[in-house]
Amino acid sequence: MRVVMPRQDLKPKLRPVAATPIEHRQTGKRRLLEGELQGILNRHHAWIASGWNVGQRADLQHMDLHQADLDGAALMLVDLHGADLRGASLHGADLESADLRGANLRMAHLRRACLRWADLQSADLRRANLEGADLREANLGDADLRGTNLRGADLSEAIGLTQPQLDSAYGDKATVLPDDLTVSTEIANDTVSCVLLPLKPRS
Repeated sequence: MRVVMPRQDLKPKLRPVAATPIEHRQTGKRRLLEGELQGILNRHHAWIASGWNVGQRADLQHMDLHQADLDGAALMLVDLHGADLRGASLHGADLESADLRGANLRMAHLRRACLRWADLQSADLRRANLEGADLREANLGDADLRGTNLRGADLSEAIGLTQPQLDSAYGDKATVLPDDLTVSTEIANDTVSCVLLPLKPRS
C-alpha cells in the first residue's frame, strides 16, 4: 500500500497524550496479538492517506513491541509514547512527528530512519543504531544516548540536545550537529546492558 502524505499545512494539531496512571504503568506492557499490529497500521495508513478523514491514528502507547520487525514501516504521527521497542528493527522506517516520549529504544536498529519532528523526550536510546537517521527538529530533551551510534545522523536542528548527552554517544565526520556541540568518533567504553533473549542452557 502506497501511503501519500498530506501537505504539511494540513497536518492535524495533536493534543498531548495524558500521562498513564502509575497503577497502569506498574502492570507492564501489553503484547499485541498476532495480526493486531498490522490491523492497527492499516487503519493508520488509511488515516494518513485520506488526510485524516478515514481510518484511525495508531495508538501504540505503552505497548510491548520489543524485537518487532518494522523495517521501512510508515509510522509517521504514530503514538508510541512509553512503548517497549528494545531491539526492534526499524531500518528506513518513517517516524516523522511520532510520539516516542519515554519509549524504550535500547539497542533498536534505526539506520536511515526518518525521525524528523519526532518527540523523543526522555526516550531510552542506549546503544541504538541511528546511523544516517534524520533527526532534524526532533526533541531529544533528557534522552539517554549512552553508547548510541550517531554516525552520519543529521541532528543539525535537534531540540534539547546537550553536550553531556553527546559525550556518551559516538559519531563520525558525517554526523551533523547544532553549532557548538561535538561528538566523539570513538565508541564509549560504558557498561550498558540489555538482555533481550533467554539464555540457552549449556550442552
